[in-house]
Amino acid sequence: MTGAAQRVPRAWPWLAAFLVIPVLASLILLLVPLAVFAGPAARTPAASSVCSTGGTGVTVAGIALDAVQMGHAQTIADVAAAHDLPPYATTVALATAWQESRLRMLANDGSSPDLTTEQAGVTATSLTYPHDGLGSDHDSVNTFQQRWIANWGTVGQLMDPVYAAEAFYSRLLDVPNWQTIPLTRAAQAVQVSASADAYTRWEPLARQLTAMLWPAAAAAAADPAGALDGVCPGLPVPDGAWARPTAGILTSGFGTRWGSQHAGADLAGPRNTPVYAAAAGTVLTAACTSAYCDRDGNLDLAGYGNLVELDHGAGVTTRYAHLSGYTVTPGQRVNAGALLGFQGSTGNSTGVHLHFEVRLDGAPVDPVPWLADHGVDLHAATTAG
Repeated sequence: MTGAAQRVPRAWPWLAAFLVIPVLASLILLLVPLAVFAGPAARTPAASSVCSTGGTGVTVAGIALDAVQMGHAQTIADVAAAHDLPPYATTVALATAWQESRLRMLANDGSSPDLTTEQAGVTATSLTYPHDGLGSDHDSVNTFQQRWIANWGTVGQLMDPVYAAEAFYSRLLDVPNWQTIPLTRAAQAVQVSASADAYTRWEPLARQLTAMLWPAAAAAAADPAGALDGVCPGLPVPDGAWARPTAGILTSGFGTRWGSQHAGADLAGPRNTPVYAAAAGTVLTAACTSAYCDRDGNLDLAGYGNLVELDHGAGVTTRYAHLSGYTVTPGQRVNAGALLGFQGSTGNSTGVHLHFEVRLDGAPVDPVPWLADHGVDLHAATTAG
C-alpha cells in the first residue's frame, strides 16, 4: 500500500515547539503528582486479550505473530492432531493460512463486483460472526479464504475456525501423494489459487510454527476433555481486589431469558480469549459438564460445557462456563487474575463467550452490580489490558 505524499513542514512550527515544550514539561511535573494523590488507591487491571491458547505473540522465522494469529495457528495444529494426522499436515495448512489471510479469521462484506446481490447478502452475513478483519475477494472467508459458493460449507460453518481447518484437511487428504509432493503443490491442489507458487515462501515459517505448537496439540488430542497448559500470564491484581474475568462486550445480563433464569452475565470476545479468576479462591470444579466438550455445543446440549468454579470463602463462589479449555485443577489455590481458561462455546451455547456467575450460599446474584461494588465495570467494552 502506498502512502500519501507528505509536505515538508515550515520552520516556524518547530520554533514554537521549542518554546512550548519546556512550559508543558513544567505543567506535567506539577500535575502528575496531584493526579496520583487524587486517584484511587488501587485499580484492578483490565482483562487482557493479548494472549490466547497459542500463547503470547512471538517471532517465528523472522516474522512477528500476535496472540490472535498464534491462537488460530494452535487451532489448526489441534485439529490435525485430533484427527490423527501427521505434523506435516499442519505445516501445509499453516503455510496456506498465512498466505491467504496472515492467520486471521476474515469476514467478507460482499462488496466484490463478481457477486450477485443475493450472493453478496449471504457473504456479508459473515460479519455477524467473530472475526479479526475484513476481506472482499469474491465470497471468500476465514483463515483459509474458503468459498461457500464453491461448496466448502455454509458461511456460518466457515466462520468456525475448527470447521475451517477440518474442511482444509478433508480436501488435503484427497490430494494424491500430498505428503511427498512439494508443499506448494499440495496447498495449491486444495486451494486452486491464482498464485500457485505463493505457498512455498512460507514453508520455513510453517515448519517452525508446527514444531512449536505440535506438543500442545498432541497433548490436547490425548486428553480432549479441556485441560490445557497455562500458556498465558495472569493479571497483576492487588491483594483483596477483584478483576474483570475476561475481555469482551457484555451481551446478555442476569435475569429471565427465553422463559428461564439466566443466572449470570455473558461477555463475548474472540475465540480463545483468556479467562481469569475474578478473585482469589480455591478451584472447586474444572471439568466438562456436558455430554461432550471437544467441539462447540448448541441449545440442544445440556450443561455448562467446560466449567471452572471457584470458592472465595464466606459463601461466595464464581463460575466460568463454555470454556474452550481450562488450565486449573480441582483443589488448586489461585490468586485473583490467575489464568483459568479460554472463551469458547462448549455446552449449552450458540456462540463464543464467557458465561460468568456469582453465587452467595449457592444462590445466583447479578454479577454486574456485584462486581461494580468491588471496583469492576462489566459495561466497559474491554478488549485489552
